[in-house]
Amino acid sequence: MASSVVAYVAMSLDGYIAGDDGLVGFLDDFGSDEYAFHEFMDSIGALVMGSATYEQVLGWGWPYGEIPALVLTSQDLAVAEGATIEFSDEETGDAIGSYGAITDKRLWIVGGGKVIVDAMQQGAVDTLELYVMPVALGSGIPLFPEHFDGTLTLLESTAFSNGVVRLIYRPDPT
Repeated sequence: MASSVVAYVAMSLDGYIAGDDGLVGFLDDFGSDEYAFHEFMDSIGALVMGSATYEQVLGWGWPYGEIPALVLTSQDLAVAEGATIEFSDEETGDAIGSYGAITDKRLWIVGGGKVIVDAMQQGAVDTLELYVMPVALGSGIPLFPEHFDGTLTLLESTAFSNGVVRLIYRPDPT
C-alpha cells in the first residue's frame, strides 16, 4: 500500500511560511501542545523537502532523528550527521511516488512552497494541513510562490485558544 502524503506547514495570516531572511521566528509566539505535533510526528515515516528547506534545517541541527528524508535537488549537498538522506532530481510527483514505498506511515512534505505546489499540481498530495498564525509578516517566502491550478476541498477546521487556526484540505489538481 502506498503511503499517504501530507503537506504540513505553518504560515502567517498573509500567506508567508518564512520571513524575508528565510527564518520562522514568527512561530515562536504560538508554541502550544494543543497542535498535537508529537502525535503528528509519530505518524510520519519519511520526509520530503526542497534544497532550500533542507539547508535551513541543517542550520538548526537535524531535528528529525532517524526519520529518512528525500531532498529534491540537482545540487551536491552535505548529508546531515546521523541522518538518512536521499537526493533526487526527478520531477516532484515522480520522486514522491517512488519514495513513498519506503514506509507504510505517512510522508511529510516539509517544504518549501514550490515543492508543495508542484506536488499538489502533480496529484502527489493527499492532504494539505495548514496552521494559520494570527500575525501578518507583510513580506517573506510565500506558501504559494506560483499558481495552483486545482481546487482545495476543506475537510476540517480547528480554532485554537491562541488564535491559531488549523485547516485541512484535500488538493485536487485539474
